[in-house]
Parts: sequence; structure tokens; C-alpha cells
Amino acid sequence: MRWFPLTILISVAVPTGVGAQELSMEQAVATALANNPAIQAADERSKAAAARSKQAKGHRWFSLDLSEIYSYTNNPAEVFAFKLNQGRFDFGEFTMTDPNNPDWLSTWITSLELTVPIYTGGQLGNRIDQADHMASAEELRFAHARNQAAFDTITAYTNRAKAREQVGLMTQSRATTAEHVSLAESYAEQGLILDAEVLKARVFLAQMDEFVAQANNGARLAEAALNFEMGTDQNTPRQIAPLPPPPTAPGDLEDWVDAAVERRRDLRAARMELEAGRLEEKTTKPWYLPEVAARGKYELYDDAIFGSNGHSGSIVAFARFSLFQGGSDSASREAAHHEAAAGEADIQRFEEGVRLEVQQAWHDLHTSHARHDTATNSLAAAREALRVREHRFKQGLDKMIDLLDAETALREAELRELVARFDVSLSAYRLFFVSGGSPIQSTEEPS
Repeated sequence: MRWFPLTILISVAVPTGVGAQELSMEQAVATALANNPAIQAADERSKAAAARSKQAKGHRWFSLDLSEIYSYTNNPAEVFAFKLNQGRFDFGEFTMTDPNNPDWLSTWITSLELTVPIYTGGQLGNRIDQADHMASAEELRFAHARNQAAFDTITAYTNRAKAREQVGLMTQSRATTAEHVSLAESYAEQGLILDAEVLKARVFLAQMDEFVAQANNGARLAEAALNFEMGTDQNTPRQIAPLPPPPTAPGDLEDWVDAAVERRRDLRAARMELEAGRLEEKTTKPWYLPEVAARGKYELYDDAIFGSNGHSGSIVAFARFSLFQGGSDSASREAAHHEAAAGEADIQRFEEGVRLEVQQAWHDLHTSHARHDTATNSLAAAREALRVREHRFKQGLDKMIDLLDAETALREAELRELVARFDVSLSAYRLFFVSGGSPIQSTEEPS
């Protein structure tokens, strides 16, 4: 049984219709793991590599072949030999006829041939090891593909939640602006403010209509992106559950970096491929190592198909030394050596890239926490500033432009807090993903 790094605690059918129950993050991930084409492709590649490993091991066994051959000839030597093999040679007839001009002869040959490899100079063992390494690499890539799909689905789910909240925020801001427009129109009718102030408010309300439309469009795209990651119809409406709290990320940066280098499955897969590449140099055996095999054959001869009037058998053992191949064998070893060296350099760069990726995710997480704290304080101040401006406007102490500026400041503060809050969640999930852990079971310390 495969061990999947991403354990889903809840796996239930996902609602696909309007009015169905809310979709949780765990359900979204479970659906992605079942339907995402990238996972299915990785699974098929893993199975193909496993089958090639079995294929390589199969070459250790003997091969048994059955063949049926038909010959119709008047070649003197062949007619003579086939009559002997059929057990129908008549010496008297042979002396009474012209052996140089025989009659046409029909011969059916049923052959059962057994070939046993005895020694291949290490080629067979190395090929089997290579196939095993490649099968292990594809298995690890399959596990990484599942983790990737889970992380991408969590990201899409979080973005869908953010887009939904942004629609609500813009809608509420638009409602507040509409109230201020109505208030301004009432004051203008009473002659308390100029009509120009009302026009400014109406222009601002039109801008808010644009912001609401943009937010709704973003929400639709976020919903389509979530369906895409889940492997479902992009037009399926989704009512998602509230976003769970962001996972905690205990431990020091060094712990996360060390864990990533050790357990990142795509990195481990690349290491497996490197081991397979190193074996390529060994598969080109030196000339002084022979290939040794044995072959046994049993044949039936007759003038009818599958007949057995004549029969014979043979056992042959042979060894072959490759003395000269025009330098192609040495060139093959040299090419394999350089490719292995290139693979080592790629792995080194891969590892450094993983370290950098984890560092970036780590610092992004801590930065997002700091940004969210600042944005939360700014939001509180902006709300108080709008309250004061609204009160002063009603008393005739502030102009409409001052109130609209306060509205703008509040909207921007709300957006900053919204983005910062969701960035905390995304950064935390990303840290678990890039370190090779599970984005779902994110309460464990890296080990």
C-alpha cells in the first residue's frame, strides 16, 4: 500500500449544486486528490515505472519460445537434411535418384527453445537497479504531486474566501457611500451644502460601483480556479465554509530548512534519478568481461503441421567478448560519467533552491504576521477617523471631500487588513508545503 504524505481526515462527497451544504477545505482537498488530472498523470507514470522495474527483473529469468516454421524447397542440401530430420531418409532411394535435382519437399518444423542468461558482466544487475531507482523516483513524484495538488487547492480555497470577503467589504463600503450621498442630497435641498458637494459624492458612488463589479468578477474567477484545482467543472457554484484558523509553525528556521532538504519528495526523486544515472557508467562493461548464456532446443520435423515423425535436440553454451566497437563503448562510458557529474551539480542547485524557498516562506510568514498587526491597528484608526468625519460633516464642520477621503482611507485600510490576514494563512500553508510537510496536518513540528 502506498503511503501518502497528505492525510485527509475528512473525505465526503462534495456538493455540486446550488443550495447544497458548504464546502470545507478538507472536502475540497479530498476532491482534488480524487479528480485532479496532474495527480492521475503522476500515478500513471509511477505505475509505468513500477512495471518497467518488473520488466527489468524479468530478464534474469530464462526465456522460452515456441515457433512453427514451414519450408518448401528443392535445394539439394536442404532436401537431404530435411529428409534426415523428418526420419524419412531412404539410402536406396537416394542412390536411385539424382541428388543434385531432387523433388520439391514440404517440411514443418516445430521448435521449442530455452535461453538462460548466466553472466552479463554486471549489465543486467545494473539495469535492474536503475529501473528500481526510477520506480522509486516516480513514486516520490506521485506523492509530491498529491502534496502539490493539496497546496494548490488550499491556495485556491483561501483565495475564494478572500474574494468572497472582499465582495462583502466593497458592498458594505458602497452602502456607506450611498448613505452619505443621500445625506448630502438632503443637506443640499436644505441649502446647507453646495450642489458641487453632492456631485462629488455621486462620482465617488460611481467609483464604488466599479469596485463592487471588480470584486464580483474576482470572486467568479476565484471560484473557477478552485474548481480547476479540484478537477471539477469550472462553472460549478461553490458555497465554501469559513476559512479555518491559519496553522501554527513552531520551530526555528534551521529546523525547517533541514527538514525540507531531508523530506522534500521531489528532491528525493531527483536524488534517485541521479543514482540511476551513476549506474549508467557501470552498465557499459569492459571488453574483458564476457556475456555468457546457455541455450537448449528441441525440434519436431514432419511434412504435416505440428507433426513429430522426426525429432532432435541440442544444448549450446556460448560466451562473447566485445573486443572492438570503434570506441563507441568508451565514448558511452565517458558520456555517462559527464551526465552523472551534471546531475550532481543539478542536485546541489536543487538543494540550495529548496533552502532558499524555505527561507523565503519562513520570512514571508513572519512578515505577514507583522503586516497584519500593523494593518489591524490602521484599520481601527481609520474607522475612528471616519466616525469623527461623519460626525463633523453632520455638524457642518467638514466638507463632503473630507468625508469621502475618510471613506477612501477606511476602504484602503480594510483591504490591507484583508490581504494581510489571508497572507498569514497562505504563508503558513506554503511553509509547510515547501518544507515537504503536509499542508493539512500542519500542527506538527518539522523533524
